[in-house]
Amino acid sequence: MDFLFIHGNYPAQFRHLAPLLGQEKQHRVVFLTTREDAESEPLPGVKIRMFACHRSPHPETHHYLKATEEAVLKGQSVLREIAQLGEEGFNPSVVVTHAGMGLGLFIKDLLPKAIHIGYFEWFFRPETTKYLLQCFDLNAQLQTGLRNLPILQELECCDLGVVPTQWQKSQFPEAYQEKLSVIFDGIDTSFFQPCPPELSLHEKDLTISNRESGEAFLMKAGCKVISYATRGMEPLRGFPEFLKSLPTLLKADPMLQVVIAGADRRAYSYDAPSHNGSWKEHLLDALGEFPGHKRIMFTGLLNYHDYRTLLWRSNLHCYFTRPYVTSWSLFEAAACGAKLAVNKIPATEEIAENESVTWVDLDEQADLSNSLGKALEDTNRPCAKIKPGFELSRNLRLWEQLLNQSLRNNF
Repeated sequence: MDFLFIHGNYPAQFRHLAPLLGQEKQHRVVFLTTREDAESEPLPGVKIRMFACHRSPHPETHHYLKATEEAVLKGQSVLREIAQLGEEGFNPSVVVTHAGMGLGLFIKDLLPKAIHIGYFEWFFRPETTKYLLQCFDLNAQLQTGLRNLPILQELECCDLGVVPTQWQKSQFPEAYQEKLSVIFDGIDTSFFQPCPPELSLHEKDLTISNRESGEAFLMKAGCKVISYATRGMEPLRGFPEFLKSLPTLLKADPMLQVVIAGADRRAYSYDAPSHNGSWKEHLLDALGEFPGHKRIMFTGLLNYHDYRTLLWRSNLHCYFTRPYVTSWSLFEAAACGAKLAVNKIPATEEIAENESVTWVDLDEQADLSNSLGKALEDTNRPCAKIKPGFELSRNLRLWEQLLNQSLRNNF
């Protein structure tokens, strides 16, 4: 049987599902992506193919509709590549698309007999979208509201939808709730698991390295470590609030090190008002030199092993976010049993057991340093526990059940 996965990124949320199907000899699996270096990260049994838009949206297009035009262009480019695959003898029975960007708009037009499953992450609502933008006025509300046009069309056209968490599902219109199954991407708890006690990491000097530059960073034995990990240093992930809390913490404890892992970029939200948009540089400049500022380490992106080492070594790992798609890093930190400080919103409460987390309020900046300081000093505070249901093995089983049931119903 032929399976087709379509995602602008690679391997993204299909990292485990695609090779699971590809390992079966009776299946052929193709992954369509725009990621040009995808071949550098092969998945067993998965063939990678590229697609690309033939043009960008026209400058004259109304700005409310540019996202819609871009979605149509992406949908067309996907269709052309699927047609080419068909000419080569690849005829998918199941197509799984990353939904919301237009990739699945026209799947059923070309492949009416195929099962089309859309993987949905987000639906734009004013009460949550406001955190993505610096100025959320009526014009911005109207523009972002129409970002839902391709999402609604893909919801309508797909046979089934999958969404990773119950909270994310609740953001979608009630009329489509029954069409959406909650299946998380899955955390590999055979890798992201509590630190074996015999490693005694707090008693050793540990080195972690920037995965791109190779630059090494030392976490000294006996020091306390506060960690923070992010794809982008930006308001959506509470980076300004976190950085502003550090002068008080570092001044109070000369043995404290702060390790910030992630890229100096904006993955979702808006630029800083200075320093070419860098929130890192903007905030450091605004804070100036303060006691302990040299004990803040910006490591850049880490490989999985160094990232897990950081979570194991950390005395307090901070995960902050405004209402939006929750990062894998929170699930991974909870699975590792890190001592967690998290801002309390419905999106995060769904993930970690309440009694195992220090809950904070991002909108109370004056109390944030105090809350983190108390959590750091509380040696009796339990390690985090991830709630049941987010393990990779369970969610792969749910995917298999969904696919098998869909195939039975279709044939």
